[in-house]
Amino acid sequence: MRNTLLKVYTTQILNRMKWARQRMSADAKRMPSLACLPINCSWFWKTDFPTVPVRDIDKLVSETIIPLNNNSCNFILNVAPNRDGLIDENALEGLKKIGKLWKNEGATVKLAPLDLPITASNIALKQAANSSWSSDMDIIDFANDDDYHSSWHSNPAVKKPWLELDFKNEKGFNTIVVAEQKANIKSYRLDYWDGAAWKELFNGENLSQIKVHRFNTVWGSKVRIQIETFAETPSIAEFQVFNERR
Repeated sequence: MRNTLLKVYTTQILNRMKWARQRMSADAKRMPSLACLPINCSWFWKTDFPTVPVRDIDKLVSETIIPLNNNSCNFILNVAPNRDGLIDENALEGLKKIGKLWKNEGATVKLAPLDLPITASNIALKQAANSSWSSDMDIIDFANDDDYHSSWHSNPAVKKPWLELDFKNEKGFNTIVVAEQKANIKSYRLDYWDGAAWKELFNGENLSQIKVHRFNTVWGSKVRIQIETFAETPSIAEFQVFNERR
């Protein structure tokens, strides 16, 4: 589900798997993960497997197994059995070489505590929106289109930018996420409209690129962000609202 926030944590590619296109952040270990590859050219046994060379074992160890393990990522190497239920000789030789090149050095450094991923549906998706003056074509629609590659950009002339979503009808929600393409917004305020007045949900500083706010369930027909301080002209890739099951 694209509403999860896992993909936005990846900033640099350490290793790109040719088939599954799996990626691992090069600068930080953030969460438990798993990657997998076949030692042959595909996952299921083919008649030419006994004669076609397996993967480059030196690169497999140095560029995949070691970096992934160092980032707390379990790595599964698929070795397909032949029609006799046995492993082909070239695959066995590859496994033997892996055993010589890679040594288990024990547990890696423990991961820091991490909030649970968000798996609820984004109720802000493509809802009616309004904002302070936008910059050229980077209009408010880009802030809730479920696309992290597009963003609403505030016009540089606006000193206190704001963005508002209107659900039309009252909805229950308990999580708001403000996602930037890079960390820039420093302090801001989050409010919701309860039918009679704006009620504050957050007012303070958050320097994260992905600003996750969890709170007790409230009911409202609108939510807004009022941006107070920032390093550069603000932009928001996704302004998301969720009603998580807890």
